[in-house]
Amino acid sequence: MAVILDSKSRKRDKKLQGDAETVITTSLKRFEITAEAESESRKQGLEDLKFSIGTGQWDEAVKANREIDGKPCLTINRAPSFLRQYTGDERQHRPSMLVNPVGSGADLELAKIHQGVLRHIEVASFADVTYDDSYDWMMRTGWCPWRVKTDYVSEMSFDQEPRIEPFENPFNAYLSPIRNPLGQDPLWAHVVEDLSKEEYKAKYGNTLMVQLRFPTDTGSPVPGWVTKHGARVAEYWWVELIPETICQLSDGSVKLKKDLSTLEKGVIDDERETIIRKVHCVKHNAVEVLEKYEYLGKYIPLVDLFGVRLNVNGRAYKAGMVRDYRDAQRIYDFMVTRQVEQIDAQGKDPLFVPMGATENFEEFYRLMNRKNFAYIPYQPFDKQDRPLPPPSRANRNVDIAGMAAIIKQADYDMKAVIGIYGPQADQPNLQAESGFAILTRQQQSDKGMLSYSDNLNRAIRWQGKLLLDLWPRYITEPKLQRIINPDDSIKHAAIFNSQYGSTPEDASYLLDMQAIRKAYDVGKGEYDVTLSAGPMSQTGRQEGFKALTQVIAQPAIAQSPAFMPILYLWAQNADFNGADQLAKIFKKMVPPQFQDADPADKDAQLAQQGAMIQQLTAQQQQLVAELARASDTIRTKRLDIESRERVSLENNRTQIILQLLKSHDAAAQARLEEELGIITHRLETLHDSMSVEQEAGAAPQTPELPGKVEPKVQPITPAAPTTPVPGSTG
Repeated sequence: MAVILDSKSRKRDKKLQGDAETVITTSLKRFEITAEAESESRKQGLEDLKFSIGTGQWDEAVKANREIDGKPCLTINRAPSFLRQYTGDERQHRPSMLVNPVGSGADLELAKIHQGVLRHIEVASFADVTYDDSYDWMMRTGWCPWRVKTDYVSEMSFDQEPRIEPFENPFNAYLSPIRNPLGQDPLWAHVVEDLSKEEYKAKYGNTLMVQLRFPTDTGSPVPGWVTKHGARVAEYWWVELIPETICQLSDGSVKLKKDLSTLEKGVIDDERETIIRKVHCVKHNAVEVLEKYEYLGKYIPLVDLFGVRLNVNGRAYKAGMVRDYRDAQRIYDFMVTRQVEQIDAQGKDPLFVPMGATENFEEFYRLMNRKNFAYIPYQPFDKQDRPLPPPSRANRNVDIAGMAAIIKQADYDMKAVIGIYGPQADQPNLQAESGFAILTRQQQSDKGMLSYSDNLNRAIRWQGKLLLDLWPRYITEPKLQRIINPDDSIKHAAIFNSQYGSTPEDASYLLDMQAIRKAYDVGKGEYDVTLSAGPMSQTGRQEGFKALTQVIAQPAIAQSPAFMPILYLWAQNADFNGADQLAKIFKKMVPPQFQDADPADKDAQLAQQGAMIQQLTAQQQQLVAELARASDTIRTKRLDIESRERVSLENNRTQIILQLLKSHDAAAQARLEEELGIITHRLETLHDSMSVEQEAGAAPQTPELPGKVEPKVQPITPAAPTTPVPGSTG
């Protein structure tokens, strides 16, 4: 526990003794209420427990009579095999706690921190052992509580964390019958321990109980607290419900009205009445308080797992799998014993013996059912020499087939009561049964198991609520907290609690700007717990590895852009040597569109930036290639047009020269010479610096485009002759 106040402090001891009488009186009365409400369930639960291990399956009176007569009492205990089917399914689908943000101040990132801490608490506490053992005990007796304690994280540390612990004897825990609708959150609870006088003295020293020499007439309203053998010590928990008034201030914050400053009282927007919970705990015997605990949480740290829980006329009815199964098991044991007994007795039927036939041979006949004699002598004549018939067996007819039918019916009844559905007792030709019928029965059995496993889920969910309230209260200073992810990978996070006045600046010294870049405030926000049930993490990884192996073997996937992300996930789920290093390599090769930026992973950031640069470079090269191709096409078309124009001008020039040679009209010659000058000037412009072949030159060098067809330069052909100038002879 967090703080233990012992008798070394006089002030504390004085206050402790002042409240002791009231506390002990209230505790004893409440213990009596709980014990009375659960008395029948505890009695039946103890019988169920003995029955499940095979020690109480025969009625004591019947067993004693049969043993006197030398008759067997066989116990074919089938309860463990049925229990293993339930507990095996629970171990295969062990639930895990998931934390979800609720209300203002909560966010998903901080919810993952809470979830990782809860998983860390489970791992540090070996909680899987607690869950498995409690579930097995609940299936036997009908209920099984476990507890959440706080303990130092190591021998050399002052830091404390919650731990999940089972009870060595769950019958020592008494939880109040007054609870919430889920059957959790008791108003009070007792964890008792019956000690001998020597054990008590060694553990608590010379207390008032020892000084009074363990008085049995203490006036206690509940018997059994002090006996001639020793005394009972109880760890008494109770919830104090304190009426308070809360106020909502103008900035949205909510505080108790009694804690408001003068300035804050002037900015109240709303107020209402509420109930504040305060959990107390003391350890006491029948006459004195031995220890007092300061507990920080607002829920009693006890979690109750039950099978069937009903309130019958104010009394708690609790039952597990064994309760309704017992009679069918008793029939099975009795009939198997009877069948074995009758088959064995068939060769030991009573003898029909004439008077005097066994004279002088009594020892033979007394041992004939115990030893195998080669022969059994008898007197063939009586005393008057009259012949006597030989002794003979009665040869009674025993209905072995009827016994076998009853045994078969008892076997079916046991399975039906438990919820494991097998073939009908009178169903013929089981070999011809369809697979669909077998699957249907299996589904019926799974549904029958669901009610018990769902109760375990509810208990663990309540435990998660209890832990979410408890563990942040022990973060009084900034610290590095171990976080365990759902895949059992481990990381650390910097945390602080603003409820104790810590700020992000106080936690800044914990940041290394690499793996730990942010400090989380675990003192703000509200969170809720849900459960996810499925195969264990290691089994899930193995199944995921098998599935991904089949996926990456598909040719279509190997050609897909998603191949590298899938390959990275495949390496993450692998458990062979070097799988982690291989996953890191594949992660760097994942395309940017499939990656999420992780501010704490510089290698991933560099790899992502490098991939983006490569992608942009490839896009740039493609654009340059497209531009070069377009320029080449334009150049080719321009040269083709200009070449055609040259040819056309040359043809027109030739035609004009011919017209000039043939014409004798001065005006026509002047007009032709003018046109000839224009054409000649245009040709001189086109041929200003180089010929057509020199100007065209070699084709430009352009990069090859993937999947593109190289454009081809069309050869330049002479243009068709133009229409002759009017007036020419052509």
